[in-house]
Amino acid sequence: MVTREEVPHDGRLSGSITVTVDKVRTNPKPRRDAELSVRDKDGSELAVVIWETHEIDQSWDEGATYELTGARGKRYSTRSGTRVEIQSTKAFRAQRVTTNDATRICVVGDTHVGYRHRPRSNKAAWSYNVDNRDTFTEALRRARNQDVDAVIHAGDIFDHETTQSDLDTVHREVTRTCEQGIAFYFVQGNHDKEDGRRLLKRLTEEQSECIRLTTEETSISGKGKSLNTYGYDHSGTELPPLSPDHQFSTLGLPNILVIHDTPFPVVDEQNVNIYTPEQLDLRDFLSESALDPDLIIAGHLHVGSEGTVRGHDVPVLTTGPTAPISDSTEDNEPSTWLLTATDSGISLDRQPV
Repeated sequence: MVTREEVPHDGRLSGSITVTVDKVRTNPKPRRDAELSVRDKDGSELAVVIWETHEIDQSWDEGATYELTGARGKRYSTRSGTRVEIQSTKAFRAQRVTTNDATRICVVGDTHVGYRHRPRSNKAAWSYNVDNRDTFTEALRRARNQDVDAVIHAGDIFDHETTQSDLDTVHREVTRTCEQGIAFYFVQGNHDKEDGRRLLKRLTEEQSECIRLTTEETSISGKGKSLNTYGYDHSGTELPPLSPDHQFSTLGLPNILVIHDTPFPVVDEQNVNIYTPEQLDLRDFLSESALDPDLIIAGHLHVGSEGTVRGHDVPVLTTGPTAPISDSTEDNEPSTWLLTATDSGISLDRQPV
């Protein structure tokens, strides 16, 4: 099985390559039927170019995995490094890889629908023209197109000021998602104010698939591994521990904790703190609580990252936003995340919006 590093320049691949699609662009340039941003099995990024002349009859879905054969490789030097492309040929074939034993969840956070109402002086210059109604719609459209089993939203669905159009957009897209059989789980963030919370409560009453996560155990079932999920709305100080005599109804399943706070201390692979200042110290909670999470999903901080809680070896996913609203960096790459749960564990793939 070929990887990105083994793709030759201007030569046929020696074997097949398995890639997962992050983004699809149709007719991006003259003579190109499609251009795909993909990752190989090692997570390395590359591109796939489908030429019109080869008449490849294949539908491409974001989040789906394909095995490609009969492709030609290209390597180009750029300012940012080496661009690697796989290009179609007359012998090119694509076979979609099915994963019926996996539960797949679209994870999002900090969609901030209504952000456009903030004064220009209170937001980054590059976000002046951002309309988060569009990015919220795109995030849930992606979830439906990827046919995931559920969506988990880590809070701040809304910004602190909303109009009826903002409320209508969220109502429409969550309803569409639930009606397709994709459950929508959420916690409430510090920007989800009265109007937004009222709409979210209405959605939980209208749609059985729209569920607010609490400290009560919620099971997410999919095509593969089921997950126990818990949630805390924005706290800002500390998480009250679950009772030591809390009874788990489904033992042996992975536990996911969803919060809307900046967790601390979260470190990278070099054991360096990913972000400061100290806000929500998780160490006492993890030491004293009956819950032993296999993954913590956190909203609130507008920089997406992956790390672990120092001293506890608990993975932490900070979702980051779905729109370019971070004050930290213009190039933060707003994203959704694809969580895949199988018997071998939980994996996360970042998918730029």
